[in-house]
Amino acid sequence: MATLIPRSDRARIEALVFAIIRDLLRELGNPTASATLQASTSLDINLGLGSIERVELLSRLERDLGMSIPEAAIAEAKTVEDVIVALSGATGNESADTVEEPPAQQGATTQVISSQRPLLWRVLEAIYGVYAATVFLIWVVLAWLILHLMPRGQPAARMTSIALGIYFWLVGCRIDLEGQEHMDAHGACVYVSNHTSYSDVLVVMALFETNYHFVAKDEINDMLFIGTFLRKIGHFAFERGKLRERSRLVEQMEQTLLRGESLFIFAEGTFTAQPGVRHFQSGAFRAAVKTGKPIVPVALRGARRFLQDGTWLPKPSRITVTVCPALVPSAASNGRDLAEVLRLRDETRRVIAKYSREPLL
Repeated sequence: MATLIPRSDRARIEALVFAIIRDLLRELGNPTASATLQASTSLDINLGLGSIERVELLSRLERDLGMSIPEAAIAEAKTVEDVIVALSGATGNESADTVEEPPAQQGATTQVISSQRPLLWRVLEAIYGVYAATVFLIWVVLAWLILHLMPRGQPAARMTSIALGIYFWLVGCRIDLEGQEHMDAHGACVYVSNHTSYSDVLVVMALFETNYHFVAKDEINDMLFIGTFLRKIGHFAFERGKLRERSRLVEQMEQTLLRGESLFIFAEGTFTAQPGVRHFQSGAFRAAVKTGKPIVPVALRGARRFLQDGTWLPKPSRITVTVCPALVPSAASNGRDLAEVLRLRDETRRVIAKYSREPLL
């Protein structure tokens, strides 16, 4: 990253960043985090600054510094120190290397546990994986060809749902749906789910027969075959790391809800092999608060094992999808919309952790 401001101004930048973040936290109704703010404080975990709050942070920094700031400086920052370092023009490579170490350790631990399983079980899992992957390759080509003959929207969505049901039946993966009575119980709503693997999208499309739009990362929309399914059905995509584009996407989400159509969002934004519910991005909850539409938590259990991150072959699994009772935005937020966004986000995360049987991370 090119130098934005001379290094000699680091002290001034640090004081400014702390002051702006404290003001933002007070407006969010989070005085505790403001009082304990440090350079090592996590923007996501400790301060609750998701993509929407970071747009506001970026705007205030640009206003007070009188300059344009690359969005990546804020979008990719994990701590307050990362923001300060980015604005001071340092690379921060050592910090990034440290952040990436725990997932690598987790991956090594997973490999050790896997190697301790009986040889026969590992052979049977491998045979199943090859079978399931082969069936998927044949299935996706046939379904893709049929999909091109279908009208866009609901007809394509129904065909995809039926085709996916057939695929999971062929590979012997049972999918149980709990809480079906909570689907469509409130009209247009925001379905919010945990994200465990690439199979999550397939599981949801196999079960949900309501009118909804996925909100997915742009790279998924560009994937061969799968991207065609998403575009044909009319789902939304956003480019990761572009904060202002995410802000525009939230406006598009709000308009969709006001038209009476629902959204489905994996609020973590990404997944890893490690079990656990990670920090939720705020866009879905901001759209719900702005429109007064309810949040319906959806908990996935078993999909992480079916196609674990870092693997190519599915494993024998039983998947459970639990649709939970709706969480309705408070009408008496007294103009403190961001505080209500955070309340809904944290409550949704706790509900999903409970029914997915995975810890909060």
